Amino acid sequence: MINWQRAIARKIATTMMAAACVFPTLAQTQQQSTSPAPTQTQDQEPPPLNRPLPTRSVGLTPGKVVHWTLRDTVLKALENNVDIEIERENVRLRQFDVDATRAPYDPITSSRINYFSSQAPLTNPFQGATLNQTSSSSKTLTYNFGWQQAIEKTGGGYSVTYNNTRRVSNLSNFATEYGPALTFNITQPLFKNFKTDFNRRQILITKKSLDLSDAVFRQRVIEIISRVQQAYWDLAFAIQDEKIQRQAVDLAATSLRNNERQVEVGTLAPLDVTTAATDLESRRLSYFQALNTISAMENTLKALVVSSPTDEIWGAQIDPVDSLEIQTMTLPLDDALRLAFANRPELKQFAITKEQSKINIDFFRDQLKPQIDLTASFGLTGLGGDPVDPTRVLNKFIGGYPTSIKNLFTFENRSWNVGIIFNLPLRNVAAKVNLAREIESSKQLDLQLRSRMQSIEFEVRTQIQSLETIKMRIETARANRIYAQRQLEGEQKKFEAGLSPTFLVLQRQNQLTSAQGQEQRALADYNKTIAELQRVISTTLESNNIQIRSEIPDSAASGRGKR
Repeated sequence: MINWQRAIARKIATTMMAAACVFPTLAQTQQQSTSPAPTQTQDQEPPPLNRPLPTRSVGLTPGKVVHWTLRDTVLKALENNVDIEIERENVRLRQFDVDATRAPYDPITSSRINYFSSQAPLTNPFQGATLNQTSSSSKTLTYNFGWQQAIEKTGGGYSVTYNNTRRVSNLSNFATEYGPALTFNITQPLFKNFKTDFNRRQILITKKSLDLSDAVFRQRVIEIISRVQQAYWDLAFAIQDEKIQRQAVDLAATSLRNNERQVEVGTLAPLDVTTAATDLESRRLSYFQALNTISAMENTLKALVVSSPTDEIWGAQIDPVDSLEIQTMTLPLDDALRLAFANRPELKQFAITKEQSKINIDFFRDQLKPQIDLTASFGLTGLGGDPVDPTRVLNKFIGGYPTSIKNLFTFENRSWNVGIIFNLPLRNVAAKVNLAREIESSKQLDLQLRSRMQSIEFEVRTQIQSLETIKMRIETARANRIYAQRQLEGEQKKFEAGLSPTFLVLQRQNQLTSAQGQEQRALADYNKTIAELQRVISTTLESNNIQIRSEIPDSAASGRGKR
């Protein structure tokens, strides 16, 4: 034996000895196989393979099906969605706030009726004391009326007071004396609080808050509609996927029956039946998952379109009528960005918030000025009564209350004054700090606006790119499905001719199922991306032929600022 033969023989001997150390002998193997494992349990018999596929029934009313187009679904959400109604109520609440800020300019009327009686001793002759009259007595009835109101446009205010007295006194020349008096007062800021003041600032800020809540309402409507569109297409895909999975189960069941017949006639091995049965159960699992996905997607859509937990839609089965087939949409990037920057409600909200900041800056800057107020008043006095001694009283005063009113408007007894009030804070720290803070807040708003615009550009660019990519996905997925169908048909013919094994036919079936699902998923993603692009550029309402009227009442939207 030559050297290389001896080397090979030694190598084989070494390998066999090593194998003997690692693997047990046949006797040992048989002994081990006869001793049962103490913890192993025997598997139960598998369920029969011909059991029918279940359908959805949990929580559904038998026979109750609603057939909705995408527009039908969107209109249902606009009518019933609770989140939309909450935002609508927020707009109405802000209108109450606007009305409340006008309270300082409501006119105020006042009236007073008072009776006063006094009896006092007289010791001074200049008080009218005589030997026979040692005390004074007086009985006075007062009935006064007043009106006052702040002036919104100028920041000033005025008041009118009409006082009436009826007095009976033993010291008067009148047995009964009437003394009406009419007084006008006005106050007008000339410097500070002239263009703006606290009340007018609150009105402007609250009006902007009303506009802001209306913009938030529109944003919320767009978001809800976009979510409805996404849920609608998810449900449509889930239904198509359930059909694909059911078809896959049917294909597997057909293959299993064919294999059983061929095993009976001896053209196939029994293992091929087991392979087909295993694949059938795997596809049944995929079908159950698809069935559960339909329920999940349907409940997601229902949650967006129902009005309450008792809504009858909860028990209905929703059938999306619109097809997943794509409707070609071409939108250049520049046009998409222009629409987004023009329409996005968030940008309008930033603009309104910026206007609120400017109102605050103007107010705090005004508060740095000295306060100079003009005050003026004008009064008239009348007199009339029944004299004790007619010879001591002028004839024009003789008479009752009508005479006093007549004498009031002769303008003979009048008084007036004009004055200016100065008020100059030496430091005015609060106004300076408030102004500085508001200016910095305005700068921060500018930075936030820039950040938001960058986010919008990112969103638009992402969705435009996604739309183009999904178009290519659809084309490729459709070609993949066609080729998978041809592969399955060819493999089936080879199997029937005895040239292909069972597992390869089943593999081709699975490939076709996967290709069909990928095509439907790409179609659904395309429609969802269009919905998302509409949201990003804020054309959701226009694209769905929906007009949302402003939730601001006409009195607030057109004539705000007028009483």
